[in-house]
Amino acid sequence: MQSMRRATHKMLNFFFYPKTIAIIGATANPKKFGNAVTINILTNKNLASKLFLVSHNTVEILGIKCYNSLLDINNEIDLAIILVPKKAVSQVIDDCIIKKVKGIIIVTSGFGEIDEEGKKAEIIIAEKCKKANIRVMGPNCVGIQNTQIGLNASFIQMPNPGNISMISQSGSIGCALFYALDRINLGISKFANIGNAVEISFNEILDYFNNDATTKIIALYLESLKEGITFLNLMKKVTLNKPVIVLKGGRTSKGMKAASSHTGSVATNYRIMKTAIHQSNALLCESMEDFITAIKTLSLLPLPKGKNIGVLTNSGGSAVLFSDNAEGYGLTLASFSDELQKKIKPYLIPLVKMVNPLDMIASAAKEQYFQVTKAMLDDPDIDIVVAGCVIPPFLEMKRDEHYKGVIKAWNETGRKKPVIPMFLFSQSFEDLNYYANKEQAPIFFTPKEAAFAIKILIEQVKTQEEMKNLV
Repeated sequence: MQSMRRATHKMLNFFFYPKTIAIIGATANPKKFGNAVTINILTNKNLASKLFLVSHNTVEILGIKCYNSLLDINNEIDLAIILVPKKAVSQVIDDCIIKKVKGIIIVTSGFGEIDEEGKKAEIIIAEKCKKANIRVMGPNCVGIQNTQIGLNASFIQMPNPGNISMISQSGSIGCALFYALDRINLGISKFANIGNAVEISFNEILDYFNNDATTKIIALYLESLKEGITFLNLMKKVTLNKPVIVLKGGRTSKGMKAASSHTGSVATNYRIMKTAIHQSNALLCESMEDFITAIKTLSLLPLPKGKNIGVLTNSGGSAVLFSDNAEGYGLTLASFSDELQKKIKPYLIPLVKMVNPLDMIASAAKEQYFQVTKAMLDDPDIDIVVAGCVIPPFLEMKRDEHYKGVIKAWNETGRKKPVIPMFLFSQSFEDLNYYANKEQAPIFFTPKEAAFAIKILIEQVKTQEEMKNLV
């Protein structure tokens, strides 16, 4: 198994760490997709890969010489990125075979996702390249990225560097998720959109990311699988090594139909997929919002040692809504010990009832949030602290002061326990979100999101315990 993994890693490494890249169909025309990929690669001055541009009737692009044909290039080519129209792809593939390139990314669309003729063309490409020992990604894909070396071999934006690697069967969904990650200051290590997956499979990329040292979390958006049993067995191994978060497209009959027209493959039945994902201990998300919550939670929070939750808030309504969601997820609220009650009582007005959730009333400010959060974090009977807040528009309170009190307490206790700052609908407060990003700390915007985050943490603890039992 280890030798097979090393072989897979070596066979795909030239996609993410190419020494030489040929962009075939490079263009300076901003109205063409080829231009976006070309510019994305060329504008990163830190990219160590040597670049070669192939373009008819163009002398140079951004000061770099263009070749009329791939065969005019004297250097060996690790990675060829094909951007030419569909009718020209076959000839370019033949040139790649003569040139003995190692890997090909076919960005060009119009193949199996369109009709049977396109599927036949895909099969011919795959068979040709297999005989020549050339690996192929695509067609109909946006490309790949490796932020570790500054490689953006795609026509979407480059995300911030980070430790999350993502495989998406939709390039546009990857693009959208990058917007969400950027807003919470999280980044990507590697990204792959496999498109129609004519040769390199979803499973191979998953295995590659599992063995990639810079990948700490793996995020998947998938619609269909060609090798379901292989996927399940691989996922069981991967989740023992790294968290895997899955967003499944095509949950309904209409969604499955849309997925079929999207990449030309039939969407995998959701119930079957759901069962397989749960069996593998991966985290299945029902929506894009849950997907981002899961990534945020596992990126920014430590795992708890137990399941007991302490809740403080300045809003009784938010406490009720969180409690509803907590019960829905089977979560456990702790009982406040006499010692904890004595510790927090000096910071609370007499009207406050010493129960969990603790409603500190709307007048609670930064100092109350700091002291009570710290006391709960120090309490041995509490494993997870939820600090809820509806930011008050009165008493001259600053919009970020309650949050700063919570994070101060978390920092002073060494961030040993997870803190869930539940600041209702505070997405538009720039000062608050700026401080959160600066501190590399999360904010959860609804009671459901906060409860879901805790469910994720507890499930991940369970997975790690199972891993220890297997060792």
